[in-house]
Amino acid sequence: MTNSSDREADPKRNHPSAITSCIIVGGGITGLITATILQRKGINVIVLDKGKGIGGRLATRRMSHENSVEGVFDYGAQYFSASDPRFQVWVDDWLKHGVIKEWCQGFGKSDRKPRYCGVNGTRGIAQHLAQDLDVHTNTKVVEIGYDSFWLVKTEDEQQFQGEMLLLTPPVPQALDLLDASLMVLPLDIRFSLESISYHSCITLLALLKNHSKIPAPGAIALEDNYLTWLGDNHQKGISPDGYAITLQASPSFSEDYWDSDDAEIAYKLLSAAADYLDSPVIKYQVHRWRYSLPKTFHPEPYLALSEIPLIMAGDGFVAPNIEGAVLSGIATGELIAKRFKG
Repeated sequence: MTNSSDREADPKRNHPSAITSCIIVGGGITGLITATILQRKGINVIVLDKGKGIGGRLATRRMSHENSVEGVFDYGAQYFSASDPRFQVWVDDWLKHGVIKEWCQGFGKSDRKPRYCGVNGTRGIAQHLAQDLDVHTNTKVVEIGYDSFWLVKTEDEQQFQGEMLLLTPPVPQALDLLDASLMVLPLDIRFSLESISYHSCITLLALLKNHSKIPAPGAIALEDNYLTWLGDNHQKGISPDGYAITLQASPSFSEDYWDSDDAEIAYKLLSAAADYLDSPVIKYQVHRWRYSLPKTFHPEPYLALSEIPLIMAGDGFVAPNIEGAVLSGIATGELIAKRFKG
């Protein structure tokens, strides 16, 4: 895995690189699954991601405190399950390599359906997928253009050339990139993509002094005006040295308090969760997900243009969960591989 922030300054970095078979914008699980499939088939692929850490909403963070107390938090996707055999193949491989584990078979009442989580947090899944890929983090794409091949420009003045381009960010961000690049989509496709909308989500990470009172196996889903999820990462097994709690706010709360200061958000969410915590909070952080789970999504696993080699995919396609994002990546990888084979 290549991290652009680790490379030395190159006076020629604004010159285009050699032409790559496929450029993938976005290092979430859809982009990483697609890249893995293409690389296995011998197709040259590069992944560009604006984040410091790979994975998108496969997000894990550490929070340290005095006396060697460290909390580890999953603050994006909390768990996943598998129902499609195509996804189960990947899940079985991750289990084999010790990347994930079965967390439980239901919250409150068992339904005998495994819920999986990362052994060391969900970001570990992304890191496992990215380890042998050409991935550039801290690399924000700001402009794209097509003339026989794609020219992709980044915020730090790098340029990449590719035969095919895959966009996997949330659909509104992908449309913003197309607009900034003065690229016009056919109206029917534009309207279809604009119909895909997302919930926003405010997430609070709270490091407690003592054990929480969240019931086993360490999580509870709520239908509350303020909260939809409380997760105990200590019980989950990813935070052995700290009582790390993830609180995810409801869509309505997230919209209403999006621009509020962190202290007000923390006060309201911690007050709403007080009965489940019953412990002093020694440290907290607030994270805002502008594009969390899709409210509406495209029914197909990807959208491929016929006029130019551009594909859009991600969790706004198929289904609004990790399995849906993976299935989108699998279908996209197979499509791109077929095109290059053809």
